[in-house]
Amino acid sequence: MNISLITPKFYSAPQNSRNSHYSNTVMPSKLTPLKADTVSFSANPMYRMEEALRLSYDQKLPLYRSMGVKLMDTLKVIADKYASRGVSFDEEYCSPAIVKSTDSFVEKIIRSGESLDRVRTTLFVDNPYDFKLIRDILDDLELRNYAVKPIHGKVNGKKVSIPDFDIRLGGVTQEDTAVLGTALQKCIGKPQKSGYEDIQMRLVDTNLTRKDAPPLELIMLYGKNYAEAKHNESYYSYGIRRIMSNLLHVAKVEAPKNNTPAYRIQNNIDIISGILENNIARPLFYNAKNKDYFHDEALAMPVELTKGNCDVLTGLLNGISQKIPMHYRQEAARVKSDEYQPILEKLIMLTPEFKERENPIIFASDIRKMRRSELARLKTEKAEDLDVMVKVRERMNETIAKYGKDS
Repeated sequence: MNISLITPKFYSAPQNSRNSHYSNTVMPSKLTPLKADTVSFSANPMYRMEEALRLSYDQKLPLYRSMGVKLMDTLKVIADKYASRGVSFDEEYCSPAIVKSTDSFVEKIIRSGESLDRVRTTLFVDNPYDFKLIRDILDDLELRNYAVKPIHGKVNGKKVSIPDFDIRLGGVTQEDTAVLGTALQKCIGKPQKSGYEDIQMRLVDTNLTRKDAPPLELIMLYGKNYAEAKHNESYYSYGIRRIMSNLLHVAKVEAPKNNTPAYRIQNNIDIISGILENNIARPLFYNAKNKDYFHDEALAMPVELTKGNCDVLTGLLNGISQKIPMHYRQEAARVKSDEYQPILEKLIMLTPEFKERENPIIFASDIRKMRRSELARLKTEKAEDLDVMVKVRERMNETIAKYGKDS
């Protein structure tokens, strides 16, 4: 099938007042649900949770490693079988990262609440648009007891099961994917905002009956140039955006009001992300696809940050660092104000101590204690956000050193 026109070879980048005295007892006022869970944990419970996660994960590493090695051995056999059709497996590339590290696992759990991809590997397929080849690879995996994992859920109240399979390539239609069969034919996503493309799936080893066995992530990429682009983009572009978006507490403030410090910080993050995407991510993936898929190195986009870009990025980071203390000063004033009392009451009612009380009465001492706790939380979050910005600056300096132009 001639599909070279599916993705064009030419690319154009898109361009308060203080608290008054309380009476001895305070009854809960009428409350509306909080938009987010603002209950904070003390350092000790969080530390214990991290240690428990680490211990549990470390104990399972031998199982995960054996699963990864078995999958690699299987993929080597399949790659040899279809080598003439542009399939290859690079053990040197895949082996070091076949199992997610404990640090990465714990960070992902704390950040998003789950970490499915504990065992993951990559298969290079010169032409992933050849869905007959993809079907043949899947058939060989099934012969070796690997099946695409089903995802169970509900649609319009009805239980459904769909394959954990995603074709994230540009310009693909269900007519193109018909050869995959009814179950997989509709599993068409789209390239990521950064321009990144792949076919991604999660497999299960049907011979393994252990309930704690994780799914196995398999990614199909165009080739080694694309894999290198993915690595560089992840470190020098996406990594910076992820650190800010996931680790800055102020970045998670919901719908901040216009011109507040939180609003401006989030706006700065969006602008930084756009510059990195347009000047690093998209050109990296475009150039790598030209090499691996079109086999044409003549058409290449510059992967660079102009001096103007570098100045803007530095200025935006400075702006974030300056506005973080401003944000927390505003928040501290809000916590000290009378208008924050309903939120304090809500937080008190969520505590185990309050739930165990025979009489649901909130005392003034409870209010004072919770207010101190909230102020302590803000102080901690401010310090953590400023520390995060130190990491962001370090990574940005590396990015500018690698891709920045002097003039």
